[in-house]
Amino acid sequence: MKDINEILRKKEADLQQIQREVEALRVAVRLLSEETEAASIFGRPVLPTSAYAPPARPAPPPSTGTADAGYGPSWDAAAKKFP
Repeated sequence: MKDINEILRKKEADLQQIQREVEALRVAVRLLSEETEAASIFGRPVLPTSAYAPPARPAPPPSTGTADAGYGPSWDAAAKKFP
C-alpha cells in the first residue's frame, strides 16, 4: 500500500506542473491576440493556423520501367558486385 504523504506530494507536483502549463497558454493567447490586433491595424490579413500548408514537394519524374537509371553498364556491373 502506498504512503498517503507520497501520494499527496505527487498530486501537488502534478498541480504545480498544470499551473505552469496554464500560465504558458495564457502568455501564448496574449501574444496571438496582439498579433491579430497588429495585423488589423496594419491591414495584413491573418491566416488561421489551419490555413497553413507546408510547401508541396515536386512530383518525381515518371518511371521508364527499366532498371537502368541512365548510369551505364559499368555502373550496373559495379552494383552487381556489391555484397
